[in-house]
Amino acid sequence: MLSDVARRVRAPEIAPPTADDPPELGGYEIRGRLGRGGMGMVYLGATRSGRLLAIKVIHPERTGESEFRTRFRREVAAATKVRSRRTAAVVDFDVDAPTPWLATEYVPGPTLAQAIAELGSLPEPAVRELVTGLAEALDAIHREGLVHRDLKPANVLLGPDGPVLIDMGIVSESDATSLTTTGVQPGTPQFMSPEQARGEAVTTATDVWSLGAVAHLAQAGTAPFGTGSLATVTYRIVHEQPDLGALPPGLRRLVGACLAKDPAARPTTAAVLALLAEPVLADPSPAEPSRAGLPAAGLPAVDLPYVEAVDDGPGLPDADTELGAVPASPAERDRPEAPASSGRTRRRILTGVVAAGLLLAGGGVAAAVVHFMTPDDTPGVLAPQAEGSPSAEPSDKPSPTPTAKKPKAKPSATPESSPVALPVEEQAVNEQEAAPARFRPGAVSIPAQVQVGQKITAEATGWTPQPAGTSCLWSIGGAERDNLGSCTYTVALDDVGKAVQVSLTATRPGYAEATALSNATGMVPQPSVPQPGCTIELVDGQAHLGWFAYCEVDQDPNVTYTWAWVDVETGETITSEYGPSPRIWLRGAYKGHRVRVTVTAERAGYRSAEFATTFTLPDEPAPID
Repeated sequence: MLSDVARRVRAPEIAPPTADDPPELGGYEIRGRLGRGGMGMVYLGATRSGRLLAIKVIHPERTGESEFRTRFRREVAAATKVRSRRTAAVVDFDVDAPTPWLATEYVPGPTLAQAIAELGSLPEPAVRELVTGLAEALDAIHREGLVHRDLKPANVLLGPDGPVLIDMGIVSESDATSLTTTGVQPGTPQFMSPEQARGEAVTTATDVWSLGAVAHLAQAGTAPFGTGSLATVTYRIVHEQPDLGALPPGLRRLVGACLAKDPAARPTTAAVLALLAEPVLADPSPAEPSRAGLPAAGLPAVDLPYVEAVDDGPGLPDADTELGAVPASPAERDRPEAPASSGRTRRRILTGVVAAGLLLAGGGVAAAVVHFMTPDDTPGVLAPQAEGSPSAEPSDKPSPTPTAKKPKAKPSATPESSPVALPVEEQAVNEQEAAPARFRPGAVSIPAQVQVGQKITAEATGWTPQPAGTSCLWSIGGAERDNLGSCTYTVALDDVGKAVQVSLTATRPGYAEATALSNATGMVPQPSVPQPGCTIELVDGQAHLGWFAYCEVDQDPNVTYTWAWVDVETGETITSEYGPSPRIWLRGAYKGHRVRVTVTAERAGYRSAEFATTFTLPDEPAPID
């Protein structure tokens, strides 16, 4: 069970609040820090009754950026729309506060990333439970017309009641403005789909791809396309096939279908749930028929889309159901749908491979035709995947040409749960009309050397045509930094010793999105505090023989300063009732002595700086009146 896995992982550490943290937010007590990201801080909060909350707050320095406020509003809107036990429920929020915040239920438990880091991999039953829970979360998100776009182990909490998917910060909507459809590439590279890597439009199928990648990591302990630089991993994702050999047979088929290169070939979340609900059986031999639409070994694989069919009444299965269909998930059956013009209700069914493929005479080759009903009940056809397709399994024997071929439907660019094929006679016209122009990418420019506190902006230079809009994914030392698509980034103290790199996605009406990678900067150097300095001022004592010495410096409020006064003649450290301050009392006994003062400036994470100067006291102090 997944709960057993969670118990074997160390409990997440909750850091105590610091002096800079607010004591409360929106009337909720702040009890600790849960985490920090590029967008803001997440606190552990509590209601007056003691109910624990996770409260996300935008960094104060970014509250003045209108883009960040807009994106935070979008996150809150998305989080409040989704209702699922597999997502964190919204409790309260204030997007118009001077420091906007969002409070959700607190889910105690480690992240999936932490579990994999400590345990290496999870048992197959736990992985199946994990994938089931995440598919339920995605199903709820997709029902609201949303795409999560950042499913990764760090965004999965292993709670007491199962997995919980968090972080709606980069969710997109089907009717979103350009702010949310400019091809932001979220997540670490290992969990980005091929279309995200190419900078193309994302759909619900994008989340399914990420689900397959997460499942592979949880079961095998490694990402399906390995590790490496952003450019290396994205190249493998787009051009190479994953190695699924470490997966057990039941998960191997499911993960392989989710990782299909073509978004239209991936199963929907409802299909994933239906397949996971089946009993785990041994891998069928070539002589055995496939079950639930999964092809037998040695037959070409046809992925499992959901299609609509007219319900002919209770107890009257249609032709598709008799050929191995899996019933719709409860979430799909309960989804409200517009009434059909015929007055008959519709339901969602999963159409399997027709009789494990229509065996052509003498050929022994499986061919499948999956029928769709378009929204206006116009029948269309989606042809089986052609030979050489990335998701097709190789066959040991050559396949004879089928007696008839049907054109393959163009994948939809809209974020629907599954594509709807057009009538054959309309495909050529619509494909020609929908074909976008393409950029001729140029360079992505950022400074070669950067320093802490510097604000840098990624610019698209030499592109043809010039992009109308851009969005960026920043990588610091090879790790993704959540900057919500902004192409401006402020170098942080945590970036010291690391290189900065950015992937820029360009958009323009009528053009397909294009993505290019910048060169990496040099390593961010450790910053130094400003060099202090002072001019010695001596003031004669009024009540006692001696002098007040002053060494005043221009002080930075973030820097700590200390003064050390030493009698050069004797090596004695001169102390004062004022402590290590810029002022000290020098008794008349020090007359004619040389005195050295050293000012040290220190700041956490910065190189310290020192200033020293030596002065000589007069031979005699001024007399007292």
